[in-house]
Amino acid sequence: MYRLLYVSESRIEEADAQSVVSRIVEHAQINNALSGLTGALIFTGQHFAQVLEGPREAIHTVMACIQTDKRHSNVVVVDETPITGRLLADWQMAYCGPSQFVSRHVTRLLHATSQSERQRATDWLTELARQFTAKPF
Repeated sequence: MYRLLYVSESRIEEADAQSVVSRIVEHAQINNALSGLTGALIFTGQHFAQVLEGPREAIHTVMACIQTDKRHSNVVVVDETPITGRLLADWQMAYCGPSQFVSRHVTRLLHATSQSERQRATDWLTELARQFTAKPF
């Protein structure tokens, strides 16, 4: 079992973003359930950040598709680690929409110059994904 976080720049036209991202989420929910993956997608309007959890082979299959997807550019895998349990166990694909606050953190991660800076941003985005998928008390 693995967890992977990637970030990328969006190539989606602003006018089409809502419908395109809705289709991405719908497609991911179906395919992730079939592949044993869970995850969370954050779309800021300018960037994507996504956490995927599950079998390493299934994650790599999804990433191969994302790497060639014309809706993404500058795809950067910022963290891939073995895990013993899922943070996002109840979500085939959770989704969080546009946010300039989150966009600044994704931009920082895309342009991180040091390992410590990259790790701080990685930890922050992973925790954000966990928080927005957490069940209320």
